[in-house]
Amino acid sequence: MGFLSQSSKRAFRNPWVVGWLALLLLVLVVNGGMIVTAFKTSPGLVKDDYYEQGRDYERRVIQLTEARERLGWTVSMDSGEVVVARPATLKIVVTDRDGDVVQGLSGNLQLYRPSDRDQDSIVSLSEVSPGNYHASYTLLLKGVWDLLLTLRQGEDDYLVEQRINVTTDKTTSQSQGG
Repeated sequence: MGFLSQSSKRAFRNPWVVGWLALLLLVLVVNGGMIVTAFKTSPGLVKDDYYEQGRDYERRVIQLTEARERLGWTVSMDSGEVVVARPATLKIVVTDRDGDVVQGLSGNLQLYRPSDRDQDSIVSLSEVSPGNYHASYTLLLKGVWDLLLTLRQGEDDYLVEQRINVTTDKTTSQSQGG
């Protein structure tokens, strides 16, 4: 009756056990890869008109890609340190291929938190000087936020994304909590 042994050393030599463990490991690795891909590629933003946007997705991607190539802008975004419940300003500088500033743009900044749709907001841009734009906002929750900047010139849209981390005010928390 040696085949009914409870010895774990012999079980790992059995090709069936090794095969099942390899299959389980493969499933876990594939699932982990899909989770990482989902976090890196999906902004997680919930849209009210998701069906219409889904139908027009390919056309919209082609349109944005063509506009990006045609315009050739370089966009720099500086959010600085963003603290909970404190007004913040995103500073944006837009230059063209030749390094000249791009004036007269309109657009908005979408602020969204991947985990809480109720905190999402949209603010307008204002041009403070030629090629320099500001968007002022206040975020009420600490943690990760995604910023989606949309710049418009005529019929062309230019999108830029940035992820920021909102912190708590260290001086306030130290004076309150010691």
